[in-house]
Amino acid sequence: MDNLREAIKHFCIDNTTHPTIRWLDRTRGKPYKRLSVDLTVDADFFIRSRENGPAMVSSLSKETARITELIKQEQLGEIETVWTEALEKAPTEIGTFLALAEKLAKASHGEKAGQLLEQVVRKLDETSEHRKAATVLGELARVAPRNTSQRELADTVFGNAFGDLAGFEKCKERAEEAAGGSDNKYVRDLWSQLMFQPGDWVFHDAGWGLGEVKEIDAENGELKIDFSSKEDHKVKLGAAAKFFRKLPEEDIMVQRAAHLDELKARCKEDPVAVVLNILRGHNNKSTLKRIKAELVPAVIESKNWAKWWTGTRKELAQHQYVKLGVGTNPTIDRLVTAMTHEDETRERFDNAVRLHQKLELVRRYLRDSSKSPERAELLQYIANELKEDVNRDEPLDEKQHGNSFTLAGERIVVACLIDDLKRAQKEVEVELGYDVNELVKDSEALVNRLEEIGDSEYQQRALDLHSELNESAWPKTFREAMLKDVASLWDHIAKKLLESEQHKELRKSLDTIAADGEKYPLQTLWLSRRGILGTQLADGFEIAPANELFSKLLWTINKVLTRIERGETALKDTLASLRSAMTERNSRLLNTALDGLNEERAAHLMHEIERCRGLSDIHQSTLRDIVMKAFPALQARAALQAAEMGEEAGGEILATNRGLRKRQGELKRIQEDELPDVAKQIGEALAMGDVSENAELDAARERESRLKEAAKEIMEELKRVRVVDPTEVDAAVAGFGTKVSLKREDGKSKVYTILGRYEADHENFIISNESPIAQGILGKKPGEKATVETPEGAVHYDVISVERAE
Repeated sequence: MDNLREAIKHFCIDNTTHPTIRWLDRTRGKPYKRLSVDLTVDADFFIRSRENGPAMVSSLSKETARITELIKQEQLGEIETVWTEALEKAPTEIGTFLALAEKLAKASHGEKAGQLLEQVVRKLDETSEHRKAATVLGELARVAPRNTSQRELADTVFGNAFGDLAGFEKCKERAEEAAGGSDNKYVRDLWSQLMFQPGDWVFHDAGWGLGEVKEIDAENGELKIDFSSKEDHKVKLGAAAKFFRKLPEEDIMVQRAAHLDELKARCKEDPVAVVLNILRGHNNKSTLKRIKAELVPAVIESKNWAKWWTGTRKELAQHQYVKLGVGTNPTIDRLVTAMTHEDETRERFDNAVRLHQKLELVRRYLRDSSKSPERAELLQYIANELKEDVNRDEPLDEKQHGNSFTLAGERIVVACLIDDLKRAQKEVEVELGYDVNELVKDSEALVNRLEEIGDSEYQQRALDLHSELNESAWPKTFREAMLKDVASLWDHIAKKLLESEQHKELRKSLDTIAADGEKYPLQTLWLSRRGILGTQLADGFEIAPANELFSKLLWTINKVLTRIERGETALKDTLASLRSAMTERNSRLLNTALDGLNEERAAHLMHEIERCRGLSDIHQSTLRDIVMKAFPALQARAALQAAEMGEEAGGEILATNRGLRKRQGELKRIQEDELPDVAKQIGEALAMGDVSENAELDAARERESRLKEAAKEIMEELKRVRVVDPTEVDAAVAGFGTKVSLKREDGKSKVYTILGRYEADHENFIISNESPIAQGILGKKPGEKATVETPEGAVHYDVISVERAE
């Protein structure tokens, strides 16, 4: 700590119930950011003690913090002073002493740890805590093998704890024989024989699982343990310590096995205590998924979990000894020292780097907290900090280095958030220092700032405030906002324009989108979805039939893929959104588009699906199956075409060794990862009981069917692969394994590497030898012309050079 003080001269200690090092901002003269260094919280202070009573918070938190710091400073004499004070204060909290001894041993002071544990052993034995004394002595022998008092202590302590056990003397004889004259081996061997007693619970990690010790035959050196899969299992006394973990009575596994009804009752009456106990068994740090796995379905039914966790989460957020993380699978910590919800929120707020991290943090706190003086104080602090953060001197609409959003966008967010704080706690008072109305009043400025706000709720609020400030001109602003990539606003904009009878302005937006789907791909998706599903659009806007709208989406997907191939890699997320929409909610868009179609129109739509380059194989397969299910005659037609093309389909597939390994890896992933995973999902779904309306089971079985079909196709495919070494190809002409330089008629150059279908990478201009582009240039020599057919028409190239692929 002295080194830290020397290195950080500008710091202060926040003397609250949660001591934390805090940086001092020299320009403000106040704490700026908290370090993630807690002087008192240490998970090692929570030990799953074998015999240390129920889950509890240590009363030795100050002493453990001090000793931990002294260990780092290697001040061994001072450690002994604090240790003695702690021992007088709470001698039976053996978990704390064992943890600190482990820290000393890891710091290369094992013998000192042994001396200190010796004090604990003697104190416990004097106060008739013989079993606890035996446990500490067993640990002493482990961390301090050269301790000179361990043999003398063993004879006394083990005798007091186990002297009445039939066969105890025989245990001592076996230990003496195994020790070979070593005091340490004697103590450790004797402890390994005595550490498991009837009524104890053990766990076998290698497969037997949980078991209860039913009987000890010390005379013959055997334990009898009941495992769920193997009752009356006999184990040698010494061997048990090597293969089994001893579990405390309060361990969640023990509670499930021995006290299930009581555990269920506690989940209803005191759910926080249940979570705290689980945390103790997880070394005081766990995740929501792990906690759920401990309780569902044995203790809490799957259907009741969400409701139970919602209520419990709110209580945990308020608990002073719990630190609750964020996200769908938050980390949950159990603390040694008290930390209020306000302390925790303030620390996280101070550590948050981005404004939108602070926004989510504050929203979560408002959701989980209730009005109180402490909350009022925290919200006032947050409001003041937010105000100071955005009252900086820089251009409003220019992104500065390191900032994700412009100052104007941040100021709008802060104004909205402070409004929320004031509504939640009327005592909050703050003057922003700027007029948010001026930031949203101008139409052009607001439209350009919408994306910089970065939060859908506040984007909507900014638009609504603009409409209040511009009673006549706001519809034009809303129309222009429809053309911005703020998808979460489009429904709100349409609703507002429709409710205000502003059909003309909405129609202008829709006409613009319909006329240029390539420029507005996500808006095209929004428009097509509403049109297919029959959601209201502007009066006078001519909406195409559902099947044509679906075709327009397929066309849009191809356009987006082409733009990505030309270098607009930022559109990858857009492509993913379009693909996802094709199959969302059981492919409702396609199912609706098929309603009322005749067979020929359906066949045409399926042909467009099959020709859509932007769809993945899985998406194409899914959509194709839906069309065939709706029109069975198309299935027979497809089978006939497949038979006619059988010879062609059975042709060889060219691939490099790397490409072949990649495809084999895909097959391995399906067979060894994805199929076992979906099998587990099916098992879990079946375990829920009623399968008649089990959507999870249906989805899992459908996924299993598709994965099996995909695996089958890959296996058949791999039979036709011919491996080609690119270093041995003829580079005189364009072909597999070559890199070809082309120049278009407009002077733009392209360089394509031609490999197999398994290595195609549009982003890096690696194309399959089966692709339309490759088909247009295969066999061409430098100086010759090539014509490539694309969805947008023929493109003419001059072949500049051909060389072997790298």
